[in-house]
Amino acid sequence: MASFKDLLMDSLKDLLEDELEEFQWHLEKDHKCISKSEIKNVNRLKTVDTMVDCFGPEEAVKIMVGILRKMKHNHLAEQLENKHKQAQTEGNTNTSVPVGADTDQISSK
Repeated sequence: MASFKDLLMDSLKDLLEDELEEFQWHLEKDHKCISKSEIKNVNRLKTVDTMVDCFGPEEAVKIMVGILRKMKHNHLAEQLENKHKQAQTEGNTNTSVPVGADTDQISSK
């Protein structure tokens, strides 16, 4: 049974260090509830924890998909969407919100 954090972590594992840094930059720049000090120079685990704490698990998945698309990592975004949908179908996660929404329209918390 895959948790939200497992799904998010699997996506970040495929990013190189400079790509992780770019992901974190987009996260901090586009979402005001995450400060630069919370995300600067942190590892993948802390990035996932920070996202879930700030946005909740469902929104964290949508935001990650959006950032991966901005970074032109469409294959990773699609994999995350597919795994998330599969987990929803199997009842492994507590969400009914579809992923893939345009994160530019998601208001910051």
